[in-house]
Amino acid sequence: MSRKTLIATNPANDKVLGEHEMLDAAGIAEKLDQTRRGYAELRELPVAERARKLHALADLIDERQAEIGEIICHEMGKPFSQVIAETKISSAIVRFYADHAEEFMTPKTKEVPGAQKAEIVRDPMGAVLGVMPWNYPLYQVVRFAAPNLAGGNACLLKHASNVPGSAKLITRLFHDAGFEEGTFTWLPVSSSEIDGIIRDPIVCGVTLTGSDAAGKAVAKTAGEEIKPSVLELGGIDPLIVLDDADIDKAVELAIDGRFDNTGQSCAASKRLIVLEPIARRFTEKLIDQVQKLRIGDPMDENTDIGPMSRKDLRDDLHDQVQRAVKQGAQIETGGEILDRPGAWYAPTVLTNVAPGNPAFDEELFGPVASVIVARDVEHAIEFANHSEYGLGGTVVGQDVKRAEQVARRLNVGMSFVNRPTTPFAQLPFGGVKKSGYGREQSEYGFGEFMNVRTVFIAE
Repeated sequence: MSRKTLIATNPANDKVLGEHEMLDAAGIAEKLDQTRRGYAELRELPVAERARKLHALADLIDERQAEIGEIICHEMGKPFSQVIAETKISSAIVRFYADHAEEFMTPKTKEVPGAQKAEIVRDPMGAVLGVMPWNYPLYQVVRFAAPNLAGGNACLLKHASNVPGSAKLITRLFHDAGFEEGTFTWLPVSSSEIDGIIRDPIVCGVTLTGSDAAGKAVAKTAGEEIKPSVLELGGIDPLIVLDDADIDKAVELAIDGRFDNTGQSCAASKRLIVLEPIARRFTEKLIDQVQKLRIGDPMDENTDIGPMSRKDLRDDLHDQVQRAVKQGAQIETGGEILDRPGAWYAPTVLTNVAPGNPAFDEELFGPVASVIVARDVEHAIEFANHSEYGLGGTVVGQDVKRAEQVARRLNVGMSFVNRPTTPFAQLPFGGVKKSGYGREQSEYGFGEFMNVRTVFIAE
């Protein structure tokens, strides 16, 4: 019997890019055995050597920007210029952990009564399984892999089924940097295999970025096995525009926050909550700027909006927009499937959106902005926190102290003032409520899958 394959299709034109053979049960077992051997070697490797390999990886990402950009662009439709931006944050994250590996692994001495010595040390625990999405094929991988490799954990990658070429290239980058098979391993498998992989003894934990349903399934299995998990799930992030905001700047931030990556980001500014005194002017300028967004070939450096990653997701988004309109929302621009091959959807602005409407309550994972009008600041905060999700949030205003006070009241994992939610290697990334738990990036991301061990020597 022939093995199953992962088929990559270009969402810009429906052309098949290639097929990649999936692992069968024997192949999975072989990879896990390699990981057992690889982990045993990696954990004994000096921290400085692991850091050296991470520096090599960061250099490779920078050197191969064009190759990475082309594959990601073709597989999931992200405009090429935006993929280059993804490679830059990815190499920055890798360098951050390369630069700080020694610091994070150095034992911390504590003054404790009765102790000749008391230390807190961090030890690796095994292999971490990363179940990663298609929307940021490189960034999502390095976000989980770099800190774990720095700490001595091996990494297993289960990437999204529609970006196998990206997964293959990313794996080659890690291998070329010195993290050979067994320390960083791609598992081209179906979602049905994840449960069994989590249960394997070499796997010490699992991190997932994806849907609520996938997060629940992974957390359930990890819980049954008493293994830690980190979940970064959906988001309906608010962007509050205060009444003292510069309208042009607020619209620019709203466009960047909502339509980057064709709106396919968990931390996108999906709900634009605008104070009533400036709502009409803001909305008019927003509509005008959205209509000017350039839709086209994602390989063209002038393109703002590419195709969505898959037709089924495009169709799901259109269904949400139609349901929103049936429940009172108004389409100001867009709101339609574009008549061309591929998974194209027109950049859309919805108004007359309020709690109870799908455009307020559900995550619209595509180029659709929902404008919500609030009476005053308290009403805006109420709207912002009226959600099952809590990933990030932004407040826009010229009085920075006032904007900060509002931002601190958002029930989210990340609050930004005058900037959409943005990843930085030095800052933790993650949410609360149904947006998940645990943190990635920064020193907080380093410790999620390490054994924090006490070493006590009595006097």
